[in-house]
Amino acid sequence: MLVRLLLLVWTLGMLCLPARAAQRELTLVSFDNPPFVEEGAPQQPARGMAVEIVVEAFKRMKVPVRIVFYPLARGLAMLESGQVDGIFTIKKNPEREDRFRFPVRPLLTQEYVIFVRKNSPSGFDGDITSLQNISLGILNRAYYGPVFEAAMQAGLFKKLDVANSHKGNFQKLLANRIDAVICSRVVGLALLRQLNAEQKVVISGPVLDTAPSYLMFNRLSVTGELVRQFDQTLAAMYDDGTLASISKKYLE
Repeated sequence: MLVRLLLLVWTLGMLCLPARAAQRELTLVSFDNPPFVEEGAPQQPARGMAVEIVVEAFKRMKVPVRIVFYPLARGLAMLESGQVDGIFTIKKNPEREDRFRFPVRPLLTQEYVIFVRKNSPSGFDGDITSLQNISLGILNRAYYGPVFEAAMQAGLFKKLDVANSHKGNFQKLLANRIDAVICSRVVGLALLRQLNAEQKVVISGPVLDTAPSYLMFNRLSVTGELVRQFDQTLAAMYDDGTLASISKKYLE
């Protein structure tokens, strides 16, 4: 009788313990950003350098994740309303750091440059004011680093043209609807290959800015401890060569 009573007490105690092993699935949102992030075909998984890094990190953490795709502005709105747990790849800025959680380590670093049609009279000469009177394609709610952000806040640019995708911006550039596009060098070159337009568009001038890109977490649904664990996992992936191996597949 005593043994049965002790067994019952033990069973009830186990039921009351936190179910750490039953970690709920996190929903992460991203947007088409080749070669870092590419939405797969129907019934096919997403792919890309950042996708592989994120999936491998959470696999090591034993945390299930689901990746959904929306345009950047819609994805940010979903995060702000609490519909998703994180978004990648995203740049830090003061407003985002106040509202969301960031790991210390970025997923990757991007160089932002200006793309123009070949032989175009418009271009970037290294001085941000050289862009003030040309029609410039930007991604809705994207952050291109402090130099561009300060110029935009000051009202320098007279003809900003906002699109919901990088690809849409390049299609407008090729159709002569805008004069230039600001984009990550790697992403822009990847999209031009997709559009068979590598010989029609060139990079104008030097690098405008360089900015690290992160997985940004919902402060209400994701704990600081989980973000620290993610950070530690990225560090371990760097140390064991996993990050270098993944990067080599896409950047060389």
